[in-house]
Amino acid sequence: MKRTKPDGVKSHEELDRFAAPARRGTALVGAVVLAASGLASGCVGDVGGDRDGSPSDSGLVDVAPARMRRMTPEQFTSSMRDLFGDPALELDLDPDAGEVASLLAVDKLNAAAEAIVARRPSWGTQVFPCDTRGADDEACVDGFVRAFGRRAFRHTLDEAEVAMLKDQYAQARKEQSFEDALLVVLKTMIQSPNVYYFVELGRAGDASEALASGVRPLTGWERAARLSYFLWNTTPDDALLDAAESGALDTAEGVRAQAERLLADDRARATARRFFADWLELDGTNKHASLENAPKSPEIYPEDSPALRAAMRAEIEALAERVIFEGDGRFETLLTTTDAYVNGPLAALYGVEGPAGDGAFAWVSLPGDQRAGIFTRAAFLSVFGSVEVKSPIRRGAYILEQVLCRPLGPPPPNASDVPVKGGAVEENGALVHRTIRQDVEAKTSSGTCASCHKAINPIGFAFDHYDALGRWQAQETGGDAQSPYTLDIDARGSLPALGQAEEAVEVDGGVEMSAALAASATARACLTRHFFQTALRRVPVDQDLASIEAATPAPESGGSVRDLILDLTTSNAFLHLRKAEE
Repeated sequence: MKRTKPDGVKSHEELDRFAAPARRGTALVGAVVLAASGLASGCVGDVGGDRDGSPSDSGLVDVAPARMRRMTPEQFTSSMRDLFGDPALELDLDPDAGEVASLLAVDKLNAAAEAIVARRPSWGTQVFPCDTRGADDEACVDGFVRAFGRRAFRHTLDEAEVAMLKDQYAQARKEQSFEDALLVVLKTMIQSPNVYYFVELGRAGDASEALASGVRPLTGWERAARLSYFLWNTTPDDALLDAAESGALDTAEGVRAQAERLLADDRARATARRFFADWLELDGTNKHASLENAPKSPEIYPEDSPALRAAMRAEIEALAERVIFEGDGRFETLLTTTDAYVNGPLAALYGVEGPAGDGAFAWVSLPGDQRAGIFTRAAFLSVFGSVEVKSPIRRGAYILEQVLCRPLGPPPPNASDVPVKGGAVEENGALVHRTIRQDVEAKTSSGTCASCHKAINPIGFAFDHYDALGRWQAQETGGDAQSPYTLDIDARGSLPALGQAEEAVEVDGGVEMSAALAASATARACLTRHFFQTALRRVPVDQDLASIEAATPAPESGGSVRDLILDLTTSNAFLHLRKAEE
């Protein structure tokens, strides 16, 4: 199809830096639009308030504008592995995935192209349709440009694109061999903005779809790219490109059929494992370390080890994959199952029989009065625990923000940073012992902290039976030989009222809290928001609420996470774009 630059498009002068390393003339086409604003920051005084607006009732298909996106390093690397059939390929790329590439990003992309060519003996895919060591072959040049270009650019090249690349070959051939001239074109294509960026222009709508002003359907090629990078995190395969070219992806039914095919592939399992590791922040954030690097006291937790941490991650990823692809796929199951994938050290931490040693894993059932779903597992509990003791504040804040989508914002400047450790404290001239809960309540129940902690603490307290490594404990013990203490744990808590339809729920322990979250429509919608952000790499706003609502499974429907994903791929937000204002 003809790909022309629309009126009002932002300048591409900075993007033209891509052309310098390979001396090429490919220009990026596509409009750059402002990102939709995110959820408001700041502490949520009324946690249950409706802060998100309502879906549009105009009857018109409407979607929010979004920034132009470029590939993440992981997406680019996986795409190159598939394009060249080189699964061992590793590339050093700029991690900044902002809208405009920096000079560093351009330099690293050029170096990546050179590294890919240097690994030519490792390519498992035939890239050139002839022996490049032989004589010049114009048919080979044409076949290479069209076939590889379709796979790399994710659309069938138009004649102008073909002519531009063949002209570059002709210029390179004046000074280089047949083979080297082809490699110049290859490196040009690898670094092209049409590869590195997701160029989305859309197409004219048809009479069967009522579109809001400025909204247009994506082309089949653009839908193919969205599907593949959402579900496989890599470039579309030939079957998906064929579907785009045939027009099959011009309908929601055609998109869903391809989404079902992609979900049946093992690559979708890898995407699901990565999604839930990201959702649980197992790789760390600017607020906390990763699961592997979360510091723990070796004196208090002598059983801690790199092998145990690896087993914690393996369990979460295996559990998510099992529920979604092998079980009923239900959100409730993910949050309430007692199934666990353990090796010897993790089984010992959970207090159950399991395989011996680090290397062997098996599925076991955990005690139903102690464990239920992913938030009662060691991976989550360790990441959101402190060096020495559990952290009700960190656990409660995570659930509030990431499971219920109720952002808290940064703490006030005068917030106390005194560690909450419980144990011996001086009170009214006497030495007394406090549980972690009592210490939290004493330090957060008044002043500027109270407004946020009245929502955070009751959620976190429900997980007080789990220590900083995720072990179950009926009592807290501590002190020293001169002053030991044992205190009963109070794990009563509550899930706050979440809008008019969800009243506050009183719970006792992590199992009951997990069940309350599993039954929460707010938690389901929040999970859909996270999948939305993974699929479209932007924060949803009011214009997206109808798409999120349509994809969110209702508790009574029996809908699964798999259905959520499929419904999201046929939502208005996934199938359409809003062009830049003219």
